[in-house]
Amino acid sequence: MRSEEDKLRQALELYREGDLTRAEMLLETLNPDELEPGLHVEAHYLWGLVLAKRGDPLEAAQHFQSCIKLNQRFFPALDAWGNVLANLGDSRGAIEKYKRALAVAAPDQSAHVLHNYGQVLLRGGYVLRALRKFREASKRNPNSHDAAYHTGLCFHQLKRPRGALKWMQAAIELAPGSARNRVGCGNVLADMQRFEEAEQQYAKALELDPDCADAHYNWAVSRARQGDYAGAVRHCKQGLRANPDGFELLAQQAYCLRQMGAYDAALQTAKRMRQALERAASAERRAEFTDLTAANEAASLRALGRTQQARNRLLEQLRGAREPSRHSLAELRYHDLRRLPEARRFELTLNVRLPRPAYGEEESSLPRRYQRTYWVIADSLKEARRMARELEPPEAELRFDAEVNTSERLSEADRGIIERSPAIAEE
Repeated sequence: MRSEEDKLRQALELYREGDLTRAEMLLETLNPDELEPGLHVEAHYLWGLVLAKRGDPLEAAQHFQSCIKLNQRFFPALDAWGNVLANLGDSRGAIEKYKRALAVAAPDQSAHVLHNYGQVLLRGGYVLRALRKFREASKRNPNSHDAAYHTGLCFHQLKRPRGALKWMQAAIELAPGSARNRVGCGNVLADMQRFEEAEQQYAKALELDPDCADAHYNWAVSRARQGDYAGAVRHCKQGLRANPDGFELLAQQAYCLRQMGAYDAALQTAKRMRQALERAASAERRAEFTDLTAANEAASLRALGRTQQARNRLLEQLRGAREPSRHSLAELRYHDLRRLPEARRFELTLNVRLPRPAYGEEESSLPRRYQRTYWVIADSLKEARRMARELEPPEAELRFDAEVNTSERLSEADRGIIERSPAIAEE
């Protein structure tokens, strides 16, 4: 008869082999009373890892919490608990767990925690803070190509190409077989207008991983930036053979087709992209590419003479989006282009309240109560408010703050909404 310790050891082997079902079944047969206290903690930790991999994050979090109740200094459980919360979208909760893990872990054990902490900050848009975490992670573990890559990524987002290139090259030196590192380096080189070198990196990435859709996508972007739209479309199609639901590839293909004047083909590609977005497992970039697609669709419709349909498409996107939707906003301003001999720039804050959806109606992606700020160029405050109001759901109750910031008079200015904030939910 196997001891409980033997069962735990076998469950760990099954987890490492990827046999999560059998690992969980074996863990369910464990008798905690027959395990040593230290192994009791390990059992909860392993069970949490198995459940997290199987897509049951809430149950996984409970096991990580049990670990900490048994041993408050068991930092791997705090790190894993933070990862679960991050994947659930609870950035604050994740950061709190990472901070607790860093407080008890030795410096030579904490590089991985710092890396996870940095990823949460990066996803939240705190690029400079994320950069500090990744650089510290690299310092504590100089052999980590992940830390080097993400440090380079932060430098790239901060528009500091020399630092970005240095760290991407370091990532390649640490892991020359990583296609991701090659793509990252290529992206930095492309932004430095070193297109030939960038495309060499994309080609190397595809040698390492022929199914690397990111390499095809960024190669297509590089070609488009050089005006070679036909070459860009070819790379999009090659990438789509490896990843048929690659919405980034479809978005780039739609843009290039539009630039080539193939407006109907661009609209068909945009339709495929919408279907791909609906099937996308991760929503991390969905909002950005939904916005980009709406702008491309509207531009194609306008080029075909379907101007009202184009404008309605932009309004549909802008009224339903929680994020600013900067691509659609720019396209709408271009669509409604009108030069004013004299105008002002207004900063308006709008409070929005949506009615509860009727029975059977789909819940809006917008919060029921939110605030949004608009920056508008108009000839009067009344006109600025009208333009901002038009971009919110027609069924909503709207109230403008009394305080309005106004610029000095502008001469020969293009009318329109130049920027808006995300919809910030009211507590």
